[in-house]
Amino acid sequence: MGKTTYKEMLLRHWQTVARGLHTVDHVLRRRDLQESSPWVSDRNRSQDSRRLGVVIPLRQVIAIVLICGWIYGAAMGSYALAVGERTVLAQLPQIIYSGVKVPLLLCFTVAISLPSFFVINTLMGLRDDFREALRAIVSAQAGLTLILASLFPITLFVYSSLSADGSSYAFAILFNAAMFAVASISAQILLSAYYVELVKRNRRHRWMIRLWIVVYAFVGVQAAYVLRPFIGSPNIEPSFLRKDSFENAYVKVFSLICEVLKDFF
Repeated sequence: MGKTTYKEMLLRHWQTVARGLHTVDHVLRRRDLQESSPWVSDRNRSQDSRRLGVVIPLRQVIAIVLICGWIYGAAMGSYALAVGERTVLAQLPQIIYSGVKVPLLLCFTVAISLPSFFVINTLMGLRDDFREALRAIVSAQAGLTLILASLFPITLFVYSSLSADGSSYAFAILFNAAMFAVASISAQILLSAYYVELVKRNRRHRWMIRLWIVVYAFVGVQAAYVLRPFIGSPNIEPSFLRKDSFENAYVKVFSLICEVLKDFF
């Protein structure tokens, strides 16, 4: 075999990027990959033509979640650096930790939520459609991380506008919670679009979408609290987890909102 030329190497890298952009486009636009995707065999294409019109290879979805989740997580973890409380080297561990933990948070939330969702689908007589439902959920998770990645410049801009005395830390937490809420709501819109064919087949799937939203949000809030810090307080050294992680997240969130509102009124 001859040596690989520089042009051939660039071509392979471009093809990889093109495949990634191809997947991103189909995740966001919910287009049918069965006719255009080079990663779906003719047999699977014909078998799935009667099924959900979104066929995205799992490894590509995982790649999107890992890459885009890391991008937004790294932006979250740059708070103390952006407000001038720490140097790059001092804040770098928190940036890395947060970048790792955002994809971990999303995967952990889905993994915890799926068993109960599977059981309820079975009880509702929708067991035969669960494979397609799972495909829709996973695709929506890819969409969620893509939306998060698109929001990271806004997060960095807001960070740079905050004061450097540490008093803005609570606001930074709530701001990132709002960014996750925006991404999650957008992802649920994607999920509803992925579910169109399933709902046409059986209207009970509409209730399953609503149930998934409730379960996912409930688990996600607590999981995010367990896996904190994502932002990193300037007064505490960077760490992967906090010692008091296993507490009631909802009580803490309510207290945090009251603390922020107190500064405004």
